[in-house]
Amino acid sequence: MRLFPFADIKPVILVISALGFLFFGCSSSKNTSAQNFKSEKPVRYSLIYLIHGDANYVYHKNGDRYYADEEALKSALKIGENATSGEVFIFHQKPERKILWLFPKKDREYYHFVNGQLISEGSYSPKNGGFRKESSIYKSASFGLNSRKMLFYFGHEIPNLEDQHYHSSQPQFDLNTSVFSDEISAFSKNFDLVTLSTCNNGSPDMMEELSGKTDFVIASPQNLHLSYFSSDKVNLLEKDPEINTRQIADSLAKDSFEKLASDLQTMVTVGVYNLNQINEYLSELSSIYDRHLQNVSAKPRFTDNIDCETISRMSNTLNSAGVSIYYKPPAFGRKAGQKTHSGWGCKE
Repeated sequence: MRLFPFADIKPVILVISALGFLFFGCSSSKNTSAQNFKSEKPVRYSLIYLIHGDANYVYHKNGDRYYADEEALKSALKIGENATSGEVFIFHQKPERKILWLFPKKDREYYHFVNGQLISEGSYSPKNGGFRKESSIYKSASFGLNSRKMLFYFGHEIPNLEDQHYHSSQPQFDLNTSVFSDEISAFSKNFDLVTLSTCNNGSPDMMEELSGKTDFVIASPQNLHLSYFSSDKVNLLEKDPEINTRQIADSLAKDSFEKLASDLQTMVTVGVYNLNQINEYLSELSSIYDRHLQNVSAKPRFTDNIDCETISRMSNTLNSAGVSIYYKPPAFGRKAGQKTHSGWGCKE
């Protein structure tokens, strides 16, 4: 006698299948379409916000509890509402969940603003550990594919190793410096500016990965508080659509530095990297740093950078041409006396 006759299993399968269709249908019901939208004026710039939320982003300020990814989302939505001559895509990479442990929910959310108007929003699931799905949504819906482009990434440090789990709900997917640089190329072959609102990514290895893919990078060579960089100064694009990227990058970095320095007693570092200038020596610097990393015993994922200038094998050949650094030493501790910074962050 069969313990599990087919006649008993079939109804269960039918119920599960029906639930699957139900949940899949519900997961996409939030989507709104921009197919009938017509822009009344040219889209002069395109901003892409990638906000990682699939990890622990809790921080405290003045006794209050905040979620860094949610705060970044609020700020990005305001940018979208005020971008009256541009386009803003916002992707919130929330943790992925499943229904009945089988059916993936579309937990990630996106918002698409054109000329200050929210023309579409929706939910989606990732295709990999990078931005394959996000770039697909962008390229299928963008009104500014031929305009100047800037990308803003908010998250934890992007590691340079392949075996470091980055996404809490999907540890099988990797995100590292190589994956990151490859995946953003699906949005655009070259950006005017990439901002990395992360810890420790103002480093030779990250700049080597981004070489040829963006003109300028804003990044922190050392630790960055989860209150993140500010992108408020992108409103300069509204005042002067022809403003050069160097001015935008400097204004964004200075504004971020001043806001962070006014709130924090810890070290604050915000760097602007002109890759067109840095490329003259970046290959050699990156090679030296790669050799240095081979002698670093701790895996870099969870260790903070130090100033590359303080590492003897790096300082002899270190070059900071093309790097502008906004720096405030910590108010206390052994680094309090360090009055200058090279702008480069390295693992020790």
